[in-house]
Amino acid sequence: MKEEQLFEQMKLWRTWTVEYLQTISEELVDQIPQGHNNNISWNSGHILVGWDNAIFPAEERQVPHNYHVLFPDGSRPEEWSQELPSMADIIKQLEEQPILIEHACKGHLNKSLNESFLGMKTLGGMFVFHMNHENLHMGIIKSMKQMLMSK
Repeated sequence: MKEEQLFEQMKLWRTWTVEYLQTISEELVDQIPQGHNNNISWNSGHILVGWDNAIFPAEERQVPHNYHVLFPDGSRPEEWSQELPSMADIIKQLEEQPILIEHACKGHLNKSLNESFLGMKTLGGMFVFHMNHENLHMGIIKSMKQMLMSK
């Protein structure tokens, strides 16, 4: 697959992510459905942080530092002690991120990672992983919305 096709797919999926998140009412985003450890806000912020960690070196991160504290793998809303970004702020970051990612990755997808991650050895491998990771979390978000609306 050509690089440009990957970027277009990433932007298409992100458009769908943003459009779906915009359909969720503010009253639902911070509720934790039964059987889950996190909420819609956490999953949305986690998508941002995952891409940011994968694509940008620590000193060049594009997402605000507090997102990296709030939304890393293994974190939970019940552990939060700082003010959260609003869902509108998270969505704005999600809208802006694809351009930053494309700019950082263009011409570099074959670049080797400093260390492999889950068997991926190139930036392109990480790119594809995070497209799938985003879609995994969108499935969770859609399920959460349905659960919360049926209460």
